Order: sequence, then structure tokens, then C-alpha cells
Amino acid sequence: MALIALILLPAIGGLVAFFAAGKGERERWVTIATFALMLVLLFAIVAAGDDGRWYDKVSYPWVPSFGISLEFAIDGLSAVMIALAAGLGIISVMASWSEIRTQSGLFHASLCWTVAATVGVFLSFDLLIFAFFWEAMLVPAFTLIAVWGHGDKEGAALKFLIFNAAAGFGLLAASFALAAMADHMTFSAFELAEMKLSTHVQVWMLLGFSLAFMVKLSVPPFHAWLPEAHTLAPTAGSILLAGLLLKTGAYGLFRFAPMLFPDGLAAVAPYGIALGAAGALYGGLVACGQNDAKRLVAYTSIAHMSIVLMGISAGVHYALAGAAVEMVAHSFSASALFLLIGALYERTHTRDLRQLGGLQQTAPKFAAAFALFCSALLALPGTANFVGEALVVVGIFQVNWVFALLALSTLIVSVIYATRLLKGLVFGLPQPKPPLADMSWREYWPIVVMGIGTLIVGLYPQSLLALLEPAIKAALIQTP
Repeated sequence: MALIALILLPAIGGLVAFFAAGKGERERWVTIATFALMLVLLFAIVAAGDDGRWYDKVSYPWVPSFGISLEFAIDGLSAVMIALAAGLGIISVMASWSEIRTQSGLFHASLCWTVAATVGVFLSFDLLIFAFFWEAMLVPAFTLIAVWGHGDKEGAALKFLIFNAAAGFGLLAASFALAAMADHMTFSAFELAEMKLSTHVQVWMLLGFSLAFMVKLSVPPFHAWLPEAHTLAPTAGSILLAGLLLKTGAYGLFRFAPMLFPDGLAAVAPYGIALGAAGALYGGLVACGQNDAKRLVAYTSIAHMSIVLMGISAGVHYALAGAAVEMVAHSFSASALFLLIGALYERTHTRDLRQLGGLQQTAPKFAAAFALFCSALLALPGTANFVGEALVVVGIFQVNWVFALLALSTLIVSVIYATRLLKGLVFGLPQPKPPLADMSWREYWPIVVMGIGTLIVGLYPQSLLALLEPAIKAALIQTP
């Protein structure tokens, strides 16, 4: 029941926040308390888990005649992702404290329901339940962009919804097909993984799953929804999109591709690596040409998620470990940068790098924070991003040195866009003219937390790798 409670807590917390709105700032504290309770419950589950792969694993028949069950399991990878979801949920509330003043109840309910659906994705092993949560997370995320976004927010929200909902049909169709091919009707991923399918069939099923995962991962050419959604979403929406929703695509590929389709994955792996290399170069080069700070960071997300795709496709230990670490590292760095840019936009009403600058003179806390996370963006040694990308590159060298060199070239491109962002915001003459208020404590402490996370993983990666190792080995063993 503890795993189901992890999903129900934010779902119910969202309802309470919705109805508590209008009474001071109660809905904000209800949302924070909900995510804090999730973290306490998560730590209790992990602490009580045995030494095997799964900390907890449950299965309750729901519609036995159709082979549908409430089948949930949690290992180190799921636990890390859920901790990120709850932590970023709290940070999203803090980041939007002064930004969101209308329909606050619905806003905080949407935050809770987005997190609830993503936790369902990270725990579900019944493919139909997984597909339900996969589609369910689109609704509150769409609401966050469409209601509290900026500019053509409705257009950006619709593009996000259409791309992801349409791609989700690939996942649903492949799940139905797998269930139909089983000896008895079942959607259990554990049972379906035991089926002996030909490589040809596995490839087709994998393509169905991958359509949904690639669109969420935003690897070119499946990325068209991301720049507008990231740029026009409110700060909290950008934090959840970059830190959480993109990771559901990476998680799906990491978890289910080697588990259900090991031969199919081996067959298409070279294409996955090539697509990742092209995407990393494309995202990085386009980011270099952006003047909108938020749009620049959005394109760097495309580059970093493409590196994750390269790591997963390579299927060797170093590359898989690097992909898993990069998922966490990118959550820290991209979320922090979106928070900082959002806070700066509240003060200056512009994100144009040509109209900003000089933060080291007017707002030293802002300047220090941008310096730290721009360092993470270019994967400077000592940051979590360096560990993730270095492991992926090492792994790719074991598979194909040409693609490894391409991956290395993306690191050079990252130096260009990260230094351009840093120069445009931190150095030069102060723009707009002072006074510019420095970061408040509500903006500062989430940055401190994410900065500490970036440095801890960067300086002592074993703290994270030990948690992820069982999931990495599981993906490795089933990848020929």
C-alpha cells in the first residue's frame, strides 16, 4: 500500500490545495506539506527495503478478465526519480510564490497532479496503467502552460498536448499488441518480458514505445513542441517540464526498452546512437544562436537529452550509468537556470540577453548562481553533468569511436552556449539600470539545494551510482 500511497498523496493534496485556495496562502503550504510527506514516505520505503533489487513490489488484480492489475515496484532508479519529483514540486511552489496570483488553487492542484501522474509512471509495471499515467500527466501540465504562461501560451500548450498525446498512441498500440500476443491476456511488464518474440516483432513494438518516449525526451525530429512550451510556460511549468517530464521519456527507454525488447534494442541501437549524436549537435548549435535566455536553456535540454539517448542506446555499463546520472544532473541544472531566469524576468520583464547584463555588480547572489549552473551546463569537472557526460562518452568509445568523437564535439559546443549565457547575464555594464533586487530567500534556498546536489554528485558520484546500480545492471544484462 505504501507505493499506492506515494501516488495518492499528491493526487489528494491537489484536491485539498484546490479547495483551500482563497484563505491566505494556505494552498501553497498544503502543496509543500504534500511533497514533504511524499519524501518522508519515500525514505521510509527505501529504508525498509531489502538488499535485493526492489525496495518494494506489489500487485493487486484490478480487472482480471482483461489481465489488468495494479502492479507497482520501486528500485533505486524509481526512488531517485520520485525524490526529484517531490523536491522539484516544493521548489516549483517557492519559485512561483510571487508570480502566481490568479487561480492559485488550480495552479497548485495542477502542480500536485502533474507530480502524481509522473510518480505513477515511475512506479507502474502494468503497461495499461503505465499508459494511463503517461497520458494523465499531460492534462495538468497543459493547464500550467495554457493558463499561467506568457505570450502565445495557448498555442504552445496545444502544441505540447497534440505532440505528446498523438505519440502516446504508439505506446498504447504496442501495449495492446503485446498483450494480444501473450499466452493469456496480461499487461504485466514482468510477464511480457518472458515472451519469446522475434527480433523483427521486437523492433516494431520498440518503435511504438519509442515514439512516445522520444517525443517526451524531445530528441530531434520529435522536439518541435519543446522550445515554445519551455519558453512560454510559467517558471514552475518550465521547472517541471525540464526537471521531470523530459525524464519520463528517458526513464521509459531506460526501463522498458532493454526489459521487453532486448534483441530489438540491439538491432536499432546504432540508429539510436546516431540520432542522439545528431540531436546533441543540433540542440547545442541552435542554443548558441538564441538571444532569449529561456529559449537558449530550452535548446540545451534537447542537446542533453540527446546525450541521454546515446547512453541508453549504447547499452554498455559506463554509457548506461552516464545516462542515468545525466538525467539527474540535468534536472538540477536546467531547473535551477529556469528558476533564475524566471526570477530575473519578474524584475526586468525581459529575457533578451542583449538587454541584460552586469549582475556581478548589481546582484552578486544572482551572478554566483548563474556562474555555478552555467558551469554545470558546460559539464565542468566537479559538477554532476561532467560525471554523466564523461561516462556516456567513455561508454560510446567502447561501442563506436566515431560517435564518441561526435559526443565529445558536443561538449565543445556546450562551452560556447554556456559562456554566452554567462557573459550576457553576469558580465558587462548593468542592464537594466540599477537598482536591481538580488535574490530573496525563497529564490535562494532552492538554488542552494540544487547547487549542493550538483556538487555532491559531481565530487562523489558513488553516492548516486550506488542507488542506480541495480537498474543499470538490469538494463545491461538484457542488452546483448
